[in-house]
Amino acid sequence: MSLILSKAAKYIKSNFRGSSDLYRPEFHFSAPLGWLNDPNGLIFFQKQFHLFYQYNPYATKWGNMHWGHAVSRDLLHWQNLMPALAPDEDYDRSGAFSGSAIERGGLLYLMYTGHVVLADGSVTETQNIAYSLDGLNFKKYEKNPVIAADKLPEGASRSDFRDPKIIHHDGHYYAVIASTAHAQGQILLYRSDDLLDWQYFSTIFSNRPELGMMAECPDLFQLDDQYALVFSAIVGPDLPNAVYLALGDLDWSTGHFQLNKISILDQGQDFYAPQSFSYQGQRIMIPWLRNNDLVNYLSDGKHSWNGQMGIPRELSLANGALIQRPVLELGQNESNSPFRLSSKHSIAFLDTLILNSNSGLAVGDRLLLTGGQEKIELSRQTNSDYELNLTLVSSKRRINIMSTSDKDQVLILLLDRSSLELFIDNTGVASVVLYPERPWEKISYFGTSKFTGRIINLENLK
Repeated sequence: MSLILSKAAKYIKSNFRGSSDLYRPEFHFSAPLGWLNDPNGLIFFQKQFHLFYQYNPYATKWGNMHWGHAVSRDLLHWQNLMPALAPDEDYDRSGAFSGSAIERGGLLYLMYTGHVVLADGSVTETQNIAYSLDGLNFKKYEKNPVIAADKLPEGASRSDFRDPKIIHHDGHYYAVIASTAHAQGQILLYRSDDLLDWQYFSTIFSNRPELGMMAECPDLFQLDDQYALVFSAIVGPDLPNAVYLALGDLDWSTGHFQLNKISILDQGQDFYAPQSFSYQGQRIMIPWLRNNDLVNYLSDGKHSWNGQMGIPRELSLANGALIQRPVLELGQNESNSPFRLSSKHSIAFLDTLILNSNSGLAVGDRLLLTGGQEKIELSRQTNSDYELNLTLVSSKRRINIMSTSDKDQVLILLLDRSSLELFIDNTGVASVVLYPERPWEKISYFGTSKFTGRIINLENLK
């Protein structure tokens, strides 16, 4: 273990004082202390799910990027471990930025971006490898970087070249990497036979307005008979960032991606930098939940932590439509027993809630969550159009959510202290970060559907 990594581990152990906090989520992952952003290196390795993440253990604002690390056996209960990577080499001295993981020959390989700010203020980013036998202790490859600036195509920026996602296909390894050329986003594809010797293969996606100024955290995977290319676009100053899903056909002989359809992945605007992995034939994705305007709300409020992940969601296609299903298998016991919600009785609760309905809201129906003068209201305007209104001291927002046009729609609502996720027929999905002034107190329903809910205490779910 390097001195810098050892220092971070000791700092966390010495300064963590418990997880009790009005805003700390109960069933969404958050780091023990410090700043958290992009999920990295998602993989099932040696009988555990591994979640790595961008991490600053020393402060609750972005900076000094390490790789945090947590493991789970069910994607619900997470055990946080000591950081896996630190910015402790010349090629990553300004930050160990985002990347991905893959297993080869019984070893776990991480590919990540080394970020270096030079004395003149210019930036260079390169791609690097670390590997581990046990999935806990990592050694950086002695010949890093494996992809340096001399392997960039003509016109590509060496300062915006990051977030490699590794894919294995037909005996070869490929990596999609975020890039820019002439201040416009593009996604590059590299190829290797051994994860160590990489060559530029193609510019897999470019010349699209959706790519914005930069298309971060690209992800490439197969859904049914199509390929999905996911990326997080930095759109421009003072504009919300957006995460897109591009479906199309990929010619592996040329690295050419033929676009069929492109759409926003999550309609809530607080969903960013998702990464996916394959597990038992399922494609599971985890995002970082963050709001542009509230990104430093917890830091400014002197909380000891900042940042959370979204609920893992399974992705699939049905008749060409993207289906997103939350992966949240809960045990049952007395403290988490179901309740029923109807228009006749409001339900009192505190902080956390999972609400389900197989018939959802009829047109004109409303769900109302209240705490003091603050409220969250979800209403169905038409068969396919929902409206979510947030009236909080910290923020006021109106979000339109489009779903399929069926009359009855399954609705799942996940409220976890400082986040809200909605899944409407698993086609209209919205993720929202929120900071109420006081704990939520009750939920009311105005309509004719039937709901069941659970108030969640994760410590009692085994």
